[in-house]
Amino acid sequence: MTLIPSAQPGRHIQRAPRLAQLVLGLCGLWVATSPLWPAPVQAQRPDTTLWVANAPVTAITKAGNTLYMGGTFTLVYPNIGGGAALDLPTGIPASPFPRIGGIVYAVAPDGAGGWYIGGNFTSVGSLTRSHLAHVLANGTISPWNPVANGEVYSIVVSGATVYVGGAFTFVGGQTRNRIAALDATTGAAVFTWNPNANNFVYALTLNGSSLYAGGAFTSIAAQMRSGIAELVASTGAATAWNPNSIGTVRCLAISGSSMYAGGIFTNIGGQPRNRIAQLDLTTGAASAWDPNANNTVYSIVVNGSTVYAGGGFTVIGGQTRNRIAALD
Repeated sequence: MTLIPSAQPGRHIQRAPRLAQLVLGLCGLWVATSPLWPAPVQAQRPDTTLWVANAPVTAITKAGNTLYMGGTFTLVYPNIGGGAALDLPTGIPASPFPRIGGIVYAVAPDGAGGWYIGGNFTSVGSLTRSHLAHVLANGTISPWNPVANGEVYSIVVSGATVYVGGAFTFVGGQTRNRIAALDATTGAAVFTWNPNANNFVYALTLNGSSLYAGGAFTSIAAQMRSGIAELVASTGAATAWNPNSIGTVRCLAISGSSMYAGGIFTNIGGQPRNRIAQLDLTTGAASAWDPNANNTVYSIVVNGSTVYAGGGFTVIGGQTRNRIAALD
């Protein structure tokens, strides 16, 4: 302990050397570890398997192998990341399935129990994957790694080819503007297949030898096509089919001789149609079918004589339906 003069005559102040060391440390001049200042603790890696709550947790206690928690939450659920495989009977996330570090926008089966996934993510499991990945049936990640430089919104698999659409301009080692055909094994872009869309491609669907694309583009495969186009699947060339959407097409579904389209458009197939329409696959003309949604339609699935639609709407088919509806 060191005695130093006080401002008052005859008095001294005791200065602790360790306290002086602490002050120096706070000033950025720390050179020695002081017993008064505990050594830093190594950062701990969070347990990603622990379930999470949808609101603040204010109390936790553990008894044996059970963790009790309380708070303002109303739901506790698995922390699964941006995508999951669900068990059909129970709806519970199936295991094993890798944790996705980001958002999954598109999923397509690989035909062997696995999945091609696309979206806005940077990792799958412990591996780096930029917007595209292939998850095998056993939950592991394949070496397939096309490395897209932007979001992927749609995936269609046909044999040895994986068609992708999105916001990217480079994928599979090649410059590809928003639409590409990739080798299902190597992930390399098919060298000559290049429709070159001038804006986002949100939807892809196959029908025989035709690949249909929907999006915000006005030009694709060197042809003026607004929002929707038919391409030759093998070459990427545009056909004469041209419904000419006035507005963005976000989703497509085929049933028999009809194409169902959803999006933000107000006119398609030569007719006023608000955000959802049925088109003839031969002529591209809109039919009399007109549910007239009052907001964006993001997804369509056809099952027999029923068309299921999802989106931001609250009225569709002349009825109040909040964001999801079944249509004749």
